[in-house]
Amino acid sequence: MMRTLKSGLTIGMLVAAMTFAAGCGDNDNGHGDNGNDNGGPIRTSTPSRTSTPGAHTATPGGPTATPAPTATGGGGTTTQNVGFNVTSTANNVQGFDLRIAYPSAKGSFTGSGEDVACTTTGGGTFTKNDNETNHQLVLILAGTSNLTFPVSFSCTFDATSAIAASDLTVTVREVTQNGAAGDPTVLTVTPSVS
Repeated sequence: MMRTLKSGLTIGMLVAAMTFAAGCGDNDNGHGDNGNDNGGPIRTSTPSRTSTPGAHTATPGGPTATPAPTATGGGGTTTQNVGFNVTSTANNVQGFDLRIAYPSAKGSFTGSGEDVACTTTGGGTFTKNDNETNHQLVLILAGTSNLTFPVSFSCTFDATSAIAASDLTVTVREVTQNGAAGDPTVLTVTPSVS
């Protein structure tokens, strides 16, 4: 039967630790029999340390730095340029909201959240966000006056395998015309990859 000491060790563990410290059974370190026969007292010996040849030898000239790993072909990422050209059949558009779904199996846009690497040629306030959890890029452009079309966006994509324009699904979520909700069908968005 095992008994537990207050420290949480079992007596069996304590005996095993003591046996290990004693050198496990008969230990001929000049102490003769360690007294384990006939229930005699357990004698412990202080183990002596011996050095392993070559274990602590100094390297001439000091320590040598390990070179950093270098990228190898296969399994890396390639940066691709992804563009979105937006045209409008209406002249009274002050803003729009685009949602671009992309296949996560092919990579993701460079950066994440608001730090996604995208720029625009359009005037007004530009808001961008890459939601890597949902694999969706959000591009919003809004102005206090009518936007001048065409508007283009340029983003970089870290591709684990080549992405094509056909891999991107663009949705015009919202359009503002004359200061109110407008018709999303007035916009045409053409993606491109280079």
